[in-house]
Amino acid sequence: MALDKGNAVRRVISILVVLVMLCLLPVSAGVAAQAPAVLNVAYQYGLAYAPLIVMKEYGMIQKHYDGAVEVNWQVLNSGVAINEGIVVGQIDVGAMGVAPAIVGVMRGIPYKIFSNISSQPHGLMTNSTDIQTLSDITSDKKIALVGIGSIQHIFLSMLALHDLGDAHALDNNIIAMSHPDGMTALISGAVDCQLTTSPYVFYEADIDNLHKVSNLEAVWPNGNSFIVGMASNALYDGNPKLYRALVEALAEAEAFIEQNADEAAGFLATYNDVSKEVMLSWLNDPGCSFSPKLQGAMSMAAFMAEYGFIAEKPDSVSKIAYDNVEGE
Repeated sequence: MALDKGNAVRRVISILVVLVMLCLLPVSAGVAAQAPAVLNVAYQYGLAYAPLIVMKEYGMIQKHYDGAVEVNWQVLNSGVAINEGIVVGQIDVGAMGVAPAIVGVMRGIPYKIFSNISSQPHGLMTNSTDIQTLSDITSDKKIALVGIGSIQHIFLSMLALHDLGDAHALDNNIIAMSHPDGMTALISGAVDCQLTTSPYVFYEADIDNLHKVSNLEAVWPNGNSFIVGMASNALYDGNPKLYRALVEALAEAEAFIEQNADEAAGFLATYNDVSKEVMLSWLNDPGCSFSPKLQGAMSMAAFMAEYGFIAEKPDSVSKIAYDNVEGE
């Protein structure tokens, strides 16, 4: 009898252990299901990236995502750094000039354009009274811009083709510098010219001994894409729900700036260390616009292919952009 009683106790204990384990399984599964999605976003400094600041400030990705999501934001100093992060899987979303974006796609970096971000004013500025047109830029003159292959380099080449008949006429004049370093060098006289964008072109327009040699409207009209958003193939294929939330959040942020410029200027001013009034004047500049529609990218790609910046022209916009992207 004692043996039977011992067996019964052991059976009861075994049953209880099994029941406890079965109860724990759904709890563990539930915890795993509630783990937040993670999105790593990288962008660069400047007014052109304002929609990303709005997205961050108002939590718009979280708003459009049906579930828990952790969004990590980081500011990097170049498109090259963003490309490296996407290649190794540390960055899911990056923002960069449309020209280096095209180069990246055509070279096999695993991403595509998910949206246009902004169009911004550009200018070729100089500190020399002897330089009034591109033809006045002699071989000894130095032009600061972000780097060889940057969108500013492509713009300079477009201007050179338009004004001088040779897309590469000024390549040997280029000195690679970041926008702020280039502005400092231009003001000090260390370089003769700088091809730059907002907000630097605005700052430089207010400096007495600097003047503009050329706008870009003749080769790159207002409204054409400048900064585009890139999403990794891993995000697009692996989490379509989060990808859609990203697209919708960016479109909302762009519409917010266009429709609520006064409110947007209030907090964007703090990111650029200017007054709200100055920021509002920048947002109202005719060359400054924010829209998800891609504009001019295929014509830029054709130029880049013809003049040796990429090996071949993409055969369609779907080569460089995901299916949701409007425009070309």
